Amino acid sequence: MPKTLNCRDVGVDCDATFTGETEEEIMTQAAAHARSDHGFDEIPPEIVDKARGAIQDVQAAG
Repeated sequence: MPKTLNCRDVGVDCDATFTGETEEEIMTQAAAHARSDHGFDEIPPEIVDKARGAIQDVQAAG
């Protein structure tokens, strides 16, 4: 089942959204985004935990 993460759900004023089949896919996308768009050299563990907790399953339409 596809999963999604919204950057805003991690507490950042940002509309980026990441979608993937696995949590690891999403976390890889989110980490690259945090580095390139938010200036993180390293992602603090508390933000990683918050992001993992904010990942949701994509509900099928209909």
